Amino acid sequence: MLVKIILTAFLFLSLNIAYTQTSGIGNVISVESIAKKIESNKEGIIKAKNNLVQLEDALNSKLQKLRDEITALYKERDNIISDMKVGARCSQCNKWKSEFEKNGESFQKHLGDVNGYAVPATTSELEETRKKYTERIALKKVQLQNIEKGDNGILKKKEDIVKLEKENETLCNSITTQSKTYETTVFSEAKNKHNQWIGDLMNYASSILIADDKITIAKTNVIKYKKEFETEAERIREQVKTDTKEAQNKLTADIDVNEQKSQLILTEQKEYLSPVEKQLAELKKQKSTLDWDLKKTTITPTEKDSLLKNQQQLIIQINGLNKNIQQYKATVKSKLSQIESDNKKLKDDIWELTVNLPKKQEQEVAKIKPTYDTKITAANDMASRATTELTLARKTYADKATVYKNSNSDYIDIVILESNRMLSAAQMVNCSVWNEVRGMVATNWSKVFPCVNNITTLAKPFSSNVFNAYCSGTSSSAYLTSYKSFLSSLNADDKAAIKANSNADWFNLITK
Repeated sequence: MLVKIILTAFLFLSLNIAYTQTSGIGNVISVESIAKKIESNKEGIIKAKNNLVQLEDALNSKLQKLRDEITALYKERDNIISDMKVGARCSQCNKWKSEFEKNGESFQKHLGDVNGYAVPATTSELEETRKKYTERIALKKVQLQNIEKGDNGILKKKEDIVKLEKENETLCNSITTQSKTYETTVFSEAKNKHNQWIGDLMNYASSILIADDKITIAKTNVIKYKKEFETEAERIREQVKTDTKEAQNKLTADIDVNEQKSQLILTEQKEYLSPVEKQLAELKKQKSTLDWDLKKTTITPTEKDSLLKNQQQLIIQINGLNKNIQQYKATVKSKLSQIESDNKKLKDDIWELTVNLPKKQEQEVAKIKPTYDTKITAANDMASRATTELTLARKTYADKATVYKNSNSDYIDIVILESNRMLSAAQMVNCSVWNEVRGMVATNWSKVFPCVNNITTLAKPFSSNVFNAYCSGTSSSAYLTSYKSFLSSLNADDKAAIKANSNADWFNLITK
C-alpha cells in the first residue's frame, strides 16, 4: 500500500513537472522576443519619422529661403533694370529708386533731401547690372541644387525607416511562422502523449477484457461440464439399461433352456415308462388271470402250488416295476422341481434387474459425478476470481483514465496559456498567429479517448464494430498485445466461447 502511495505521488509530481511548459515553449519565447524587437523597431521608426520631419522642415526652410532669395533677386533685378531704364537713380548717391522703396523710403523725398535728380543708366550699366544679377541668381540656384541633391540625412532616414518597416514585416511573418511551428510541434507532442496514454489505457482495458473473458470461459465451462455430465450420465444409463437387458435376455434364455430340459425329461420319462407300464399292465393282467384261476375249485394242490409260485413271481415283478416306476418318477419330479426352482430364481433375478435398473443406473452415474462436480466447482471458482479481477480492473482503468483526463486538461491549460502569450504578443504588434492548437489537442483527445473507452464497454455483443472508421487509426488491435497474447493461449473451445460473447467483427480483427 505504501509503495502504491509513493508511486502515485511520484506520478502526480512527474505530471505536474512535465506540464509546466510544452515542447513549443521555445516558439512562444521567440514570438515574444520578436514582438519586442518589432516594438523596438516601431519606436525607432517613430523616432526616425520625427527626425525626418525635423530634417525635412529644416531642409524645406532652407530651400524656401533660397527660393525666396532667388525670387527677390529676380524682383530686385527687374526693379533696378526698370529704374535704370527710366532714369530712377539719384545723382548724388547713385542709388536706385527701387533700393529706397525696398527700405521703405520715398525716392522723391530723398532727391529733395539731397538736392539730387534722377539720372538714367547707360547701356553698359544695364548690361553690367543684368550680368551681376545673373551671377548672383545662378549662385543661389547652385546653392539650391546642392542642398536638394546633397546628403542632408533625409534620404538615409527614409532608408532607415523603410529598412525597419521591411524588417518588421519579416519579423511579423516570422511570428506567424513561429506560431505555426508551435502548433505543429505542440500538436505532435500532444498526439505522442495521447498515443502513450492510450497505449497504457489499452493495457488496462486488456485486463478488463481478459477478466471478462475469463468469466465467459468459466460460465461457458460450467454449462459445458453440466451438459457433458448429462450426456455422459444418459449414456451410462443407456449402457446400464442395455447391459441389464442383455442380462435379462441371458436369464430368459437360461429359463428357455430349462424349459426345454423339462420337456426333454418328460419326453424321456414317457419313452421310458411307456414300455415299463405296458409290461406292468401285462403282468397285472397275468396276475389277474392267475388270481382268477386260483379261485377255481377244480385245481389240484399241485396246480395251486404252481399257480401260487407263479403268482408270487408276478407280484415280485409287479412290485419291482412299480418301485422302478415310482423311483423314476421321483427322480423326474426331483429334476423338474430343481428346474422349476432354478427358473423361479432366474425369473426373480430378471425381476430384480428390472426393479433395480434405476438404482443401478444412478449408482453408475454417481461414479462419474465427483469428477464433473470438481470441474464445475473449479469453473465457478474461476468465475468468482475473474469477477473480482474484473471489478479491480475496471476501478484501476477508471482511476488511470481520470489521471490521463486530468493530465490532458492540465496540458491544454498550458497550451492555452502559451497560445495566449503568443496571441497577446502578436496583437500588440498587429501580427497574425496560428491559434487553433488548443482546439486540435482537445479534439484529438475527444476522438482517441472514447475509442479506448468503447473497448471496455462495447467489445462484447454489440452490432457495431468498436474499431470503426472513426477509431480506425487510434484504437487498433495493435495496441492490445497482451490481450491478443491471452487469446492466442486459449484452446478452440475457449476462443469459441469468447467469440460468441463478443462483437464478431471485432473478434475477427483482434485474432488476425
